[in-house]
Amino acid sequence: MASVLAGHQAVSAKQLETGSAVAFPVQSGQLIQIIDLSGKQIAAFTAVGGEDNRERLSTAVTLTSNASVLLKVGDKLLSQRATPMFEIVDDSVKRHDLLTSPLPPATAAKSVSTRDALVEAANEIGLDGEDLPSPVNWFKQVLIKQRGEIEVKESFAERNDTIVLRALIDGAVVIANAWPERKPGQATTPTATSKSGSMLVRVYR
Repeated sequence: MASVLAGHQAVSAKQLETGSAVAFPVQSGQLIQIIDLSGKQIAAFTAVGGEDNRERLSTAVTLTSNASVLLKVGDKLLSQRATPMFEIVDDSVKRHDLLTSPLPPATAAKSVSTRDALVEAANEIGLDGEDLPSPVNWFKQVLIKQRGEIEVKESFAERNDTIVLRALIDGAVVIANAWPERKPGQATTPTATSKSGSMLVRVYR
């Protein structure tokens, strides 16, 4: 367990298999921990907050404010109004993605996509899942090539790697254990023999 969690008590927890999602209300000062239990998993993370949930996590504003496509401990995630929503307080991977969004699998219409899972989880706690902002993709490695093309590479995350965020405003987080991608925007088609990795999400007060 990360040392930043010493003295804190878990108030919510959920283990996620690949393709599933969860939503939790959070209060300012609480900590959100995401643990890759299997290695090579991707956590799609989005959030709303503030009065009437009008503050919405913005990857574009976050990227601009930090002046970097990479995130590190001490960086803040901002809303569309440039309101700080979360601060990174612990990070064992140090490679994440602010550029891409989860799209449905190219085939297998009966499968639940990462986006579908986020929407369903948000709806379960009374949010409008169809109106969720684009997520930050924790542990996802995206490369920008010489001519501007982007390429998805295997995550650097190993078993039990973790990231911990501190909530800076009241709100709600929605987190999915995302399906892996063959290339940007084309998720690997789930099959009966697909290996499902696990991820653990905890909220601490």
